[in-house]
Amino acid sequence: LKSPDGVAVLKKLVAGADVLIENFRTGTMESFGLGYDTLSAINPGLIYCSVSAFGRTGPRKDGAGYEALMQAFSGIMSITGEPDGPPVRAGVSFLDLTTGIFSAFGIVNALLYRAKTGLGQRVDGSLLETAVTLLNYHAEGYLLTGAVPKPLGSAHPSLSPYRTFRCRDGQWVFIAGANDRFWQKLVGALDLPALRDERFATNLGRVRHRAELEAAVSKAIGAFDREPLLKLLEDAGVPATPVNTVDQVMNDPQTAARQMIERVLHPRLGEIPVIGTPVKFSRMRPGARTPAPLQGEHTDQVLAEFGYSTDEISTLRAKKVVR
Repeated sequence: LKSPDGVAVLKKLVAGADVLIENFRTGTMESFGLGYDTLSAINPGLIYCSVSAFGRTGPRKDGAGYEALMQAFSGIMSITGEPDGPPVRAGVSFLDLTTGIFSAFGIVNALLYRAKTGLGQRVDGSLLETAVTLLNYHAEGYLLTGAVPKPLGSAHPSLSPYRTFRCRDGQWVFIAGANDRFWQKLVGALDLPALRDERFATNLGRVRHRAELEAAVSKAIGAFDREPLLKLLEDAGVPATPVNTVDQVMNDPQTAARQMIERVLHPRLGEIPVIGTPVKFSRMRPGARTPAPLQGEHTDQVLAEFGYSTDEISTLRAKKVVR
């Protein structure tokens, strides 16, 4: 894109395209001569999706950002981790992933609008806006009360007991005994009559007396190995689950039953496992039928569809305009 030939190729593609997606820093596409105003003049129906750290407007629009940086800036790190520990990065890059999902929804909305009006538009999403959206009740709680949320480890700020507990064998479980019915079942299963105290009769009371309650529950759970405990809680109707490792969930029969691991044929690696589609349909079967393309794998095919001859494609490749 830093060469005139590259810009010319992209403009030719844009003339017949539905959607363009870019995630350069603010101003970069304009420096190439490929800003929204320029490309929408070529194709008024173009959906031009920009994804950035902070969005294309505002005092921080020029800033760079990556997953961990935005987890820190957005306040998410400040509510992740143990109460007396340092800020912690979440174990998965959920801002990157969710921003992609939100942007896809934005593109779909813009396509629906175009179907009605014939007009394209710019779709502008950012990691920051995704993070603020996902702060959810933490942000709403602050806006309503002024109280700044703090990290609680695996616990929930407004539910108790609703967290991980360590078993005698060193394994962990997560127990959701937050509502009154599940709480009474948990107390019965663990034989903790002292916790039938009126202070713990409601969720509000349990949250207010969280430290005392969870210390007693933790001590009781520490007398069990994990598997017998889970069987006991299942029989009692208490929602609980093992804290699995990645290999355990990848090998769980439920994961297999939901076809979340598929196999595709890679041109260099042979047959490889890949993650499946997280939503199932009654009339369609989307899925990972092919691996992600290699870099430049479809260059010839795409350029040919837009009118480039074999010789023209070879020239562009020789000049390193395309791969």
